[in-house]
Amino acid sequence: MAKELDWPGLVDRIEISESAGITVEQIDDEITVAIASVVCVHFEVTADQALKLSRALAVAADNAAKFLASTET
Repeated sequence: MAKELDWPGLVDRIEISESAGITVEQIDDEITVAIASVVCVHFEVTADQALKLSRALAVAADNAAKFLASTET
């Protein structure tokens, strides 16, 4: 996906809604996450923090999918 995007270091842009999104950039050992809506927040995370965040999101997504599957009749 990164090859389709338009600036160096950009890993991905994730649209949350029409007016909000998350951008992840990585150059060398620097990882920047930007959460944009009415207000934009930029913060840098270490590689370990990025892995922990990724794992937490994966667990939450798995739990949400299991919940949705359990409520379907």
